[in-house]
Amino acid sequence: MSRDEKRILPSAAQFEHELNRLRNKRNRRNGVGFIIAASLMAGALIILATNLWFPVLRVVGSSMQPLLKNEDIIVCLRTDEHITEGDVIAFYHNDKVLLKRVVGLPGDVIQIDSEGTLYINDVPKFEPYASSLSLEPCDITFPVTVPDDSYFVLGDQRTTSMDSRSSSVGMISEEQIIGKALVRVWPIDTIDILQ
Repeated sequence: MSRDEKRILPSAAQFEHELNRLRNKRNRRNGVGFIIAASLMAGALIILATNLWFPVLRVVGSSMQPLLKNEDIIVCLRTDEHITEGDVIAFYHNDKVLLKRVVGLPGDVIQIDSEGTLYINDVPKFEPYASSLSLEPCDITFPVTVPDDSYFVLGDQRTTSMDSRSSSVGMISEEQIIGKALVRVWPIDTIDILQ
């Protein structure tokens, strides 16, 4: 070996140092790759969950005040089963998503008097969630019977709500239902379970 070749060859310590540097570089690259892959996987699972089971909706309007306010963000549970009186549901209507409270189940006879008092099967309904009672806006004739596989819905702010009192909305069929409102997640200071 010539003198020039000896100068070119690294020492054992230099060689070990270079190997450690390359291992660290590979480990960092693998770590970043893992973080990116895990983030993409988590994002895909969140998107899948929100589309299949837990739709996230933004409230537009005031028809569900005081429970829901304009710009609130809520999470729903996608279901058309086990819907009960008092549930707030999201449903499709004319290419829009509406949020209203279920007050009439299949087979119920619904009556609203001129003062806005709701009667279900001839029994007056106490509605602590309703911020204002009103018959209007209404263009249907009472009493009405809720058909099978349908629901009668009202907004909590009755004077401004377009709901089942209007023939343009009517009864809500099971096919229209997106799900039940579960949780308000925004604004952050008002996070709560909706019931």
